[in-house]
Amino acid sequence: MQLEHLIRSVLPVILLIIFGFWLQKRHYFSEETVQGVTKLVSDYLIPCTIFTTFIGLDLRPEHLGLAACTFLIQLLLLGLGFLTARLFHFKRRFAPLYPCAFAFGFMAIPLFSTVFGLENMGYLTSMGVGHELFIGLVFMPVARIYLKGETAGPRQIGKNLLSPLFVMIFLALALQLLGIRDAVSATDLGGGVIDTISKLGGISSTLILITVGYRIHMDNPDKIRESLRLVAWRYLLIFSVSYGVKFFLMDPMVGQDFYFNAAFFTLISQHGSVILNAYISEYGSLEDSQIASNAFAINAVIGMALFVLYVCLLPLLWS
Repeated sequence: MQLEHLIRSVLPVILLIIFGFWLQKRHYFSEETVQGVTKLVSDYLIPCTIFTTFIGLDLRPEHLGLAACTFLIQLLLLGLGFLTARLFHFKRRFAPLYPCAFAFGFMAIPLFSTVFGLENMGYLTSMGVGHELFIGLVFMPVARIYLKGETAGPRQIGKNLLSPLFVMIFLALALQLLGIRDAVSATDLGGGVIDTISKLGGISSTLILITVGYRIHMDNPDKIRESLRLVAWRYLLIFSVSYGVKFFLMDPMVGQDFYFNAAFFTLISQHGSVILNAYISEYGSLEDSQIASNAFAINAVIGMALFVLYVCLLPLLWS
């Protein structure tokens, strides 16, 4: 039964990517249409997703240590991404951004809850707070400025602060920190607005997966090799940095806890950010988008395979 639930959690991701690939083979959309959908997602729907995520975060004092460590892991991965991308001669501009985001809400939550239960998600939620804060406050602004080739001057910073992304982040955090989230949600107007934002955000993942599938090109061996190289580099950085921080900072906080170890592996093993793929499609070249989509699909399959292998090996690891 556990395996059946796991398949149910994973299958929609694969099927939506396959559906997008099938549409591409039928030349269902023009390139202009795909670009328009991508721009809609990155400019307006993703900020709605971030708002929904932030307003739903359970911010507790006991979460702060693990959240801060997760934030640190991603900050280190971002810095090392920029340092090592040149060392490994990656020609894609988006490469430095590729290692530092995980699929927390998209894959880690459904996979972990399916196998280990919703009642044991405390550690994963704690790390998720740090992950989502990093994505909203650091990763997305840096990705937009860097991929667009903009300079981070006062004028551009002011423009970004008034963008839909930051408006949604600040609004969600204000509702949380002022302690009025539940009161606003309970009103007809406030609840209706929040539900509308949630529904708009819910569309983004579906559209991104379809466009990822639409941009996959597995008929070119050079593109496949480049995508595989990106995925291998990403996992090399992620596992070395993440387990280093875990050993020196997180384990002393938690100890060798079964559910913490499972939550940590689940988070870092899953594929990268769907948000980055949307930004690459909007600000990069068509070839950039194809390489990123190939890497996303490969990484998704490997991530799920690693999780299944981890679950199968648990009796040996904890015997």
